Amino acid sequence: GLCPERDFKVECGGFSNRPVYSLKHVPDTSLLVTSGPPDSSLQVWQVSAEDSDVIKSVSAISTENGTGQPWAKIAATSARAPWVLHGSRLNNVQITEVESKKNVYVAASRSSEELSDVAFLDCNTLLICCSKGQLCLADTRQPQSPLEAASVPS
Repeated sequence: GLCPERDFKVECGGFSNRPVYSLKHVPDTSLLVTSGPPDSSLQVWQVSAEDSDVIKSVSAISTENGTGQPWAKIAATSARAPWVLHGSRLNNVQITEVESKKNVYVAASRSSEELSDVAFLDCNTLLICCSKGQLCLADTRQPQSPLEAASVPS
């Protein structure tokens, strides 16, 4: 991943005109994905070549949530293609292919519990953590399958 002071340093200004609450590097690419208020949409950025320090906006990935929704939690992988796992609530977790903006996976859940984090465990398995502590596992090979609550030893 990217590390402040090693990989980048902001001396003045910035690259985004909106708050950045989460920033993820898409492995094996020069792409970054950010999320933050005022909504749960994602912004895609490209880091220029080594001889430049420019980070430029490439595109935005809109979500069905409108303004006022919690900002999206994000994770990225490039195991198959550059993908971003994102969602702000358990009932809107999805994977989007970064370059085409096509949804490749949508998790099924009726719960609208707010998320605290999302992660790829491998290229097929997702871990979703809710703000109240519930952990859910999902398998991308089973589209529209219900999210399974992970059993956690007490």
